[in-house]
Amino acid sequence: MKKFVSVLLALALLLAVCPVSAEEAPAEENAPVTYEELEMYLDTLRDTLLKDAEGDLATEKDENGVTTVTSDLAVLTIADETLQDTSAVLSAVLGVNQPCPRGVRVGDTLDSILAVYPNDNPSLLGSYYDAALYMSGEKPEAAAGWLLRDGQRATQAVYAVYRWVDEGVIACGVRFSMDQGTVTGIEVFGMDNVIPEEEALQAIDEVASMQEVSEYFAYPQSVTGDTAMFDREDLVFAGLDLTDLDMEKAIAVLGEPYVDDWVQDSDGGYLRTRQWDSVSIVFNYDADKQFLGFNSMSVTGEDIEGPRGVRVGDMMETVMNRFHFGSFTALENGAALYGDGETAPYGVLSYSENTATLTYTVSPAEGQTVLWLLTFSGGELQEMLFTLR
Repeated sequence: MKKFVSVLLALALLLAVCPVSAEEAPAEENAPVTYEELEMYLDTLRDTLLKDAEGDLATEKDENGVTTVTSDLAVLTIADETLQDTSAVLSAVLGVNQPCPRGVRVGDTLDSILAVYPNDNPSLLGSYYDAALYMSGEKPEAAAGWLLRDGQRATQAVYAVYRWVDEGVIACGVRFSMDQGTVTGIEVFGMDNVIPEEEALQAIDEVASMQEVSEYFAYPQSVTGDTAMFDREDLVFAGLDLTDLDMEKAIAVLGEPYVDDWVQDSDGGYLRTRQWDSVSIVFNYDADKQFLGFNSMSVTGEDIEGPRGVRVGDMMETVMNRFHFGSFTALENGAALYGDGETAPYGVLSYSENTATLTYTVSPAEGQTVLWLLTFSGGELQEMLFTLR
């Protein structure tokens, strides 16, 4: 674990000096995607396979007569029974080492995609589930891009091209699959995908409808230390305000809990624990069981978005980059992220052999401190614990 965190810190410092960008970007970065661009890319990929494979290509024809050609670089779908230098390539699923038409590879980030493909929506405004990236052109060729997501987690970015032909509209493009902000798959698709004009117009209208929604946005991340520290606004999330949380408000958001446990503490007061499927909240009561206020909350499930959209299952680097304020100072078993590590506000990273813990603090009012403890295993967030002191 120590080696993992050390590498992570070194990477963060390196990125602060040398931000990563996509390889082999075209001369016109962020230009709209065109049919000709995709066709030229697939023709070049076909020629590369023919040259490098020297005839050693796995070719298969399915029951529908569709021929696929498999190599380390890509899996091509072609119009012929065997791959030839004149074969039309209809689609390509790219291998991990094969860059897409603008240089993005598997393992790159969403930022790498947006650095070379169009995006008129820097904050990724939209809904919890999607956001429009751009729209361009009209008949005889239009283009559009959109993002699919699960909250802060982008799952797919699509850059589509719609070309009108006699038979209808060719709907093709580039599709990036993602997990935890990292590209896991790339496909150039649909070079022979002719759909009715009505279907194409409906798809374009759906992207236009996404542009009208602004109820959700992507929280910024930074490797250079220019995001804000954990602050008072971060204590309001998922419909809850930790500084003003009582039983009724918790139930209004989370529903009825299935555990109600009372424990008397050393000063005669009581701690009352209410438990939901993935959330546990403790409230303070006096000796007469009169409500005093919020004590702590533990989140262990992925269904709750915490401060700045952080969720259980997120990777530590992603979390740190949403709260990267200033420069890290290395310590023996971790790092001082900002502040003095004793008086709020501060951020501290500590780690042991098997786990790592991030601690962020804020003082929402005089005499109050909220500690946010995030516990990681294998670099993945396992639990969020909020404590009010």
